[in-house]
Amino acid sequence: MDQAPFHYQPKCSVTGCERPGLFKVAAPWTYGNIRELKNYGLCCDLHRESLFNRAKVQAESTRLSEGETVGPVGLYQMAPGVRDAGLTRLE
Repeated sequence: MDQAPFHYQPKCSVTGCERPGLFKVAAPWTYGNIRELKNYGLCCDLHRESLFNRAKVQAESTRLSEGETVGPVGLYQMAPGVRDAGLTRLE
């Protein structure tokens, strides 16, 4: 029996916004051999600048453990069925 793939449309992380989350505000994070995106939130087109700026301030105050690294905060284009590693970072 074939099962249809699960599709999930996340919403913008800004309180009160019900618009689809089109972008992920995140930074490359590593700890040893583990690599992923540190998520600062998802946002719609309307809130991407404010969430991006808030994430940059938050990232500056983040304390890292020994061996842990966090790269610069970026804006990533969300795409259905694409995991973090495959997301495209926008300029």
